[in-house]
Amino acid sequence: MTKSSDKETLRSLYARPGFLLRRANQIAAALFLDAVADHQVTTTQFGALMVLRAEGPMDQAALARLLRLDRSTTGLVIANLERRGAICRSGDPKDRRRRMLSMTDAGTALLDKVIVAAEGVPAIELSPFTAEEAREFLRLLEKFVEAFDADAEYSSRDSD
Repeated sequence: MTKSSDKETLRSLYARPGFLLRRANQIAAALFLDAVADHQVTTTQFGALMVLRAEGPMDQAALARLLRLDRSTTGLVIANLERRGAICRSGDPKDRRRRMLSMTDAGTALLDKVIVAAEGVPAIELSPFTAEEAREFLRLLEKFVEAFDADAEYSSRDSD
């Protein structure tokens, strides 16, 4: 291959929607992690706490489904949050085989701090755009996610 065709190959890679979405996700995650560095919470842990606050106690499968995560990733997130005392597991009074996840008082306090720390992140993420472009960008992202979200095959599969 010639140098010009190598550069064209790279341009082709960098223009792929999947590449751009992955880079956008890396950038968004880094902005979030920078904002909440004092609290040492990942974006996925934040999502888990937000879901538990909004929906109340649930089992691991329900949490995984609502976060669109695979079971192993959800298990790691739960283990880390449980180790920190942010969530606890208890038996389900309706089904003794099932374990329910609940936020603890420490988890609620942590989430409250993270929400405040991360409050400005969406504005930073959208700062390259005009107000109209930001609305359109979010609309198109939602449209993309909704188009594939209904298909369980694409909802929680890891990318690697």
